[in-house]
Amino acid sequence: MKFVTAGIGAVAVAATLTPFGAMAAERTLTMVTALQRTNVLARSAIEVLIPEINKQGKGSLKITYVGGQEVVPPRKAAAALKRGQFNMLSAPTAYYIGTVPEGYALLAANQGPKVLRKNGAWEKLQAIYKAKAGAHLLAWGENMTSYYMFLTKKPPMDADGVPNLKGFKMRATGTYRPLFRALGATTINIKSSEIFTAVQRGTVDGFGFTDVSIVALGFHNVVKYRVMPNFYQTNQVITVNPAIWDSLTRKQRDIMNKVAVWYETESVKFVERERQKEEKIIAKSKMETIQLKGKAAAKYLSIAHGEIWKELKKRSKHADELAKLMYVEGKANRQLDIGRKLGEKR
Repeated sequence: MKFVTAGIGAVAVAATLTPFGAMAAERTLTMVTALQRTNVLARSAIEVLIPEINKQGKGSLKITYVGGQEVVPPRKAAAALKRGQFNMLSAPTAYYIGTVPEGYALLAANQGPKVLRKNGAWEKLQAIYKAKAGAHLLAWGENMTSYYMFLTKKPPMDADGVPNLKGFKMRATGTYRPLFRALGATTINIKSSEIFTAVQRGTVDGFGFTDVSIVALGFHNVVKYRVMPNFYQTNQVITVNPAIWDSLTRKQRDIMNKVAVWYETESVKFVERERQKEEKIIAKSKMETIQLKGKAAAKYLSIAHGEIWKELKKRSKHADELAKLMYVEGKANRQLDIGRKLGEKR
């Protein structure tokens, strides 16, 4: 089934057929976001990445945003990129974790992209994404965004003070499924755009979601509890169709790579500014925070990260190598590292 409209497809084809070389005309590439365009993580790609590429690539390279989930269902977006229905994709790897389970390593890592680009992990991940997803891995955007568990009812706590989700129905992607199941929940697959309605109708008792876009999507109006501390860091990445990437001139690829590194910092700042705005609104809402502390918080985080690494170990021969490069035992997650202060060295 084809999900891209004829007009968008025509743009993609035109981009593919545009002549290139040292004297090439400006090249236009199309981009899709797997998340709703109102989601802050999608907005980051639209409002931060695309304008900067267009600014630095003026006369040589231009990115055109053609839509979000209305263009292609999020779980089919990576396959659509591979087929060339559009040229670039901003998406959580969670949507195609079955194809690239190594996306779990980005979730459970406590090292950032600067470290990964220096220690060889990034090159390893690029090879994996190309082989398994048929995509060139360009950037790890919004990489310090973390996650919360949201609930419509207050959970009982186990002997160690950790939420017991036995009997709870939780909406989950590959990002949250290992944690929720470890806590005893039943998990359900529902598109992110359908979470609000599912909660309203009682189809689910909760879900996991990023620490931003909560207000943008209205979740603070329908959930009663947010469990803290936050966990993971998003595996939201920018990928490019490899045939398109290979067809770019050296100058065009250099522009993309330069902006990608810039974006890995600037996207964090963009998201943090939006998160701070949302927190002020959440503070005035009826949503309560369940704050786990001490040993309970440590166990909760240990379960969250431990389950992810165990899941990767089951699915990938690269698990141990990636863990050595991307995870430092006993190191705090990166959000705690910087105290969420903008511009601080990462």
